[in-house]
Amino acid sequence: MDDFIQKQGPAFLAHLLRRLSDDLVQQAAEWYPTAGVTAPPRTISTLLALDEHGPLAITELAKLLKQSHPLVIVWVRELSALSFIESNDCPNDRRRTLISLTIKGRNQLKRVRKALVAMEIASQRLLQESGADLLPALWRMEKALREKPFADRLAAS
Repeated sequence: MDDFIQKQGPAFLAHLLRRLSDDLVQQAAEWYPTAGVTAPPRTISTLLALDEHGPLAITELAKLLKQSHPLVIVWVRELSALSFIESNDCPNDRRRTLISLTIKGRNQLKRVRKALVAMEIASQRLLQESGADLLPALWRMEKALREKPFADRLAAS
């Protein structure tokens, strides 16, 4: 059967990218437990950011990950429920809350880092199967959108 979205053409680029993303994330979610990873796939970058940068406020995490503040709040709640992170008042500014890894979170990260080796290999093979230099092209696309947002491009059409 023909793919309805494919027939719609480039106007449905976001739909295709979301579909691919959802498929990759869902299959990673099914595979991660076999590697001892129980953190939800979409939260892995949050764990890595906290490990690399130390305790951060939600706004700092959102900026670092280039994700929306509300989305990062969802991820923080998920990781808190799993006891991988904790929230504490900032010692210098009691109005700020800092998010940091727990011991359980650090232990999870050991498994995550091992799983990411397999994830990188499988992703690289998938990219090679596409027959295109896709990853660099996607990074260039993201950069172009940061320089000139899609809304501006739509207005100019």
